[in-house]
Amino acid sequence: MINPTDTNFGISAVAPGRFVTSADGTKIFSEARGDPLKPAIVFIHGFGLGAMAFNEIFDDPLWLLQVYMVRYDTRGHGRSDKPTDPAAWVSQRLADDFDAVVQSYNLNRPFVLGWSLGGPHIADILSFHSSNYLSGIIYDAAFPSMDTLFNVASPAAVALVPGLLETTNVTQFQASVIDFINLCHPALEWNFYLACLGDSMVQPRAATELLVNRTQNSTGLLQAGISGALPLLAIFGADDKLILKQPVLDAIAGWQKLTVVTLPNAEHFTWISRPVLFRTTVLQWISGNA
Repeated sequence: MINPTDTNFGISAVAPGRFVTSADGTKIFSEARGDPLKPAIVFIHGFGLGAMAFNEIFDDPLWLLQVYMVRYDTRGHGRSDKPTDPAAWVSQRLADDFDAVVQSYNLNRPFVLGWSLGGPHIADILSFHSSNYLSGIIYDAAFPSMDTLFNVASPAAVALVPGLLETTNVTQFQASVIDFINLCHPALEWNFYLACLGDSMVQPRAATELLVNRTQNSTGLLQAGISGALPLLAIFGADDKLILKQPVLDAIAGWQKLTVVTLPNAEHFTWISRPVLFRTTVLQWISGNA
């Protein structure tokens, strides 16, 4: 039987990733592309998907000209281990995963981009590190912490949650996953669409529930913003059907070094909707803050 955490599973010349070991022994799949001497940016994916969500960015040579890009499957997702013990989902464990990636690739004060549910991971990181650990934060259709989830999620997104957590009604679960991917973007390339559905299928529902219901302390994150210690770029898609812009901005009110950009005609998959504008927005901001 194929085990997604076997040493060589999913590793090829095209995607030369590696498994790193988090502090509690959890194996985390990661990958880096580009020149390590350039500013580093770590990409953290959102709900139910994996680092493959960023394929279009990582395959774009124009990104590689300016930044060193790192991505990883967060615990419970993709090729990483999928623990279902509640102790594996406390805030420090998720911060430890990020640390393991940072150490494995010898990153020094990377920028970190959290897409959607990837945003709250940055609150985990800054609960156990000072703001000096990072160079800056990018929220892409994201929000700051898990306790704000149901404030920033659209009614359509909230309505999907019960089905996405369903463990007995296969029809409801299947329909909810398909609806969720379609709300991320209604016209994905077919193979990528299937990959998104596949990533959703490999996650145990017990892990999904622990992820959605986990608690955090956002004090370190918010202090980094209010004090002016960390710059934040908040990107929104004007046509995003999952995340509401104003409630996100309300949740980070008082952030001193804040840049807000709304991409016209962009869905929740902002970089797939507007690849050139998204790339220009992020890289120009990094250049100004590196």
